[in-house]
Amino acid sequence: MRFDKASIICSKYLISLSLSLALFTSAAPAAAATAAPEATDHSATLGDALSDTTITGKVKAKLATDDRVKGSDIEVKTNNGVVTLTGTAPSSTAKDAAESLASHVSGVRSVNNQITGPSVGSELGSKASHAANRTASAVSDTAITAHLKAKYATDSRAKGSDVNVKTDHSIVELSGTTVSEAQKTHMVNVARHLKGVTQVDSTALSVSSSASR
Repeated sequence: MRFDKASIICSKYLISLSLSLALFTSAAPAAAATAAPEATDHSATLGDALSDTTITGKVKAKLATDDRVKGSDIEVKTNNGVVTLTGTAPSSTAKDAAESLASHVSGVRSVNNQITGPSVGSELGSKASHAANRTASAVSDTAITAHLKAKYATDSRAKGSDVNVKTDHSIVELSGTTVSEAQKTHMVNVARHLKGVTQVDSTALSVSSSASR
């Protein structure tokens, strides 16, 4: 069988074209895969980075001026508008308040709250302890007031006075009148030396005007 020169050249050209097409087709998916964007935890552009920095600053400013998060130690990071809060808070209320403050800053898309707060058990225990301390303080104040009134009632040097006694957190408040400056000084000293008393406030205690005439 004979082939002329033109047929042979044409056949070689067709074979070469077929190989080129095959190589192009197999390379296309790989190129597409290479061109796909990679995920990142950093701001996508310089503009996004500047915006994230602004958001972080605003969130920190809000946290620094809100009494609800007082006593917290919170770190703030922002990536593409997503604010991440880490650190510690003294209560679940403070933790929730920090998230609320961050979520209301302009430009924030979402808040990832990773703040560590006290467990429910420890928080309830702390509240119970504070309540017990307040109750103990109230009982102590009542005892101080009763004891001081009893002393005044049996003290001959307090005769003729009209003194009211109130105790708040171990601070005795005396009000009313005494018959003389010496009696006033004596009654203040009696209160000051009573067990449990830390301070005596006698600003509302005065000498009777009739005694000075």
